[in-house]
Amino acid sequence: MSASEFYALWLLRSHSIDERVKEEFSLLNVRQLNWKSNDKSWSIGQCLDHLIVSNQRYFPILDRLVNKNHRMSFWERYNPLAKYTGKKMVESLGPKVIKPFQAPKLFAPSPKPIRASIVNDFLLHQDQLRKKVKSVEHIDPEKIFVSSPAAELITYSLKDCLLILNGHEERHIHQAQKIMQSNSFAAI
Repeated sequence: MSASEFYALWLLRSHSIDERVKEEFSLLNVRQLNWKSNDKSWSIGQCLDHLIVSNQRYFPILDRLVNKNHRMSFWERYNPLAKYTGKKMVESLGPKVIKPFQAPKLFAPSPKPIRASIVNDFLLHQDQLRKKVKSVEHIDPEKIFVSSPAAELITYSLKDCLLILNGHEERHIHQAQKIMQSNSFAAI
């Protein structure tokens, strides 16, 4: 697959995520967006907030690539495990839940009630993310390696980074859909 085909598919996947969010969550009220089955679980609003928070941690990386001042560190250039790590992260953080993970505090959603505008906020955020990705389409995503915002020792290709973002969004949209399927949610 060429770089241009990869970016085109990534953008289609991103737009598809937007459509799912609009279709599933745009008519929910603030009580429904904040409903949780228990204190340890997230609400639909928190799932969307988490995606905004975690995606924004990648904005500085994308900005450096756009501004052409991203210099791969020695570790990003020569990490012998980068391809393996990227592949595993794409699998483990993707839409199919292999095992649940606790989000690093850096990526945690707000513990406060989520505002009623969260669906629109998410869609606006998606537009921002897509603009940044479109700005790096000239870069071969398999030749640039970046570090995870959560841990500098974790490196992967830009391609894997973008696949992680898509898959991670799909994972939490599915999580939010499952919340709506709860019998207790239906009673709200």
